[in-house]
Amino acid sequence: MEQDSDRISLKLKTRFIKPKIVRFPIIDSTNSYLMNAHSYKPGTVVLADYQTAGRGRFGRSWVSPPEEALLFSILLTDLKQEIPLYIYTFLAAVGVYDGLKPLISGKFKLSLKWPNDILLNNKKVCGILVQSKTSGSVFSRLVIGIGLNINQPEEFFKGELQHAASLYSKTGKRFDRILVLTNILRNIDQQLTILREKGEKIIFNKWKNACDSIGRPVVVDDGERIHKGIFEDISENGGLVLNTGAKKVIFHAADVTILKRIQ
Repeated sequence: MEQDSDRISLKLKTRFIKPKIVRFPIIDSTNSYLMNAHSYKPGTVVLADYQTAGRGRFGRSWVSPPEEALLFSILLTDLKQEIPLYIYTFLAAVGVYDGLKPLISGKFKLSLKWPNDILLNNKKVCGILVQSKTSGSVFSRLVIGIGLNINQPEEFFKGELQHAASLYSKTGKRFDRILVLTNILRNIDQQLTILREKGEKIIFNKWKNACDSIGRPVVVDDGERIHKGIFEDISENGGLVLNTGAKKVIFHAADVTILKRIQ
């Protein structure tokens, strides 16, 4: 289900991201839309007021009432093949984190959680889904999808959503979605510039500085078994390094729960 789109011009001076974005009142998925064949230029951003088939990691649904979340995707096609694709998840998380920081009062704790979540007071407010297409052995298209809970009320986050929150439900302040979007896109563009000019190490270090669960006990569910240990570090290829006491294990796809202590 898809309605006609319009264009919104943001007050942005950016190198990679286009300031004129494509907005849909309703669409199945901004990621799916940009992953399909079209003539959009690299740096195009597609924003949805409402998604009927939004998805997160492992095919999970991402549901939000109309115009209460930021649901958008960024198209990148001018890719340096030597830059690993997993770095874009960390890059997007840093961009969202830096974009939200000046908008959130210092009394609220903003942090990053491996591999693709942004937390506010330990509740998930944002998730990131990066998808790519290849042409032969060359990556031809990459789409960064971001879902950020903005103005949903506290009562929205019950049952299966009890570990999530919105900016409004935690701060008591309503936010202008377009202002938040502008701030985030500006900061993602800055990270893309850093990546292109200086490489991924700076991105990794910024991500780790914003992740307060490194060094803490965690439970890791890899879909086959449960592992407990200390979240020791991020590996060179973006994996979670878990120290179980008996050995170190690296995970690249798993659910992580942060503990106060090993149980």
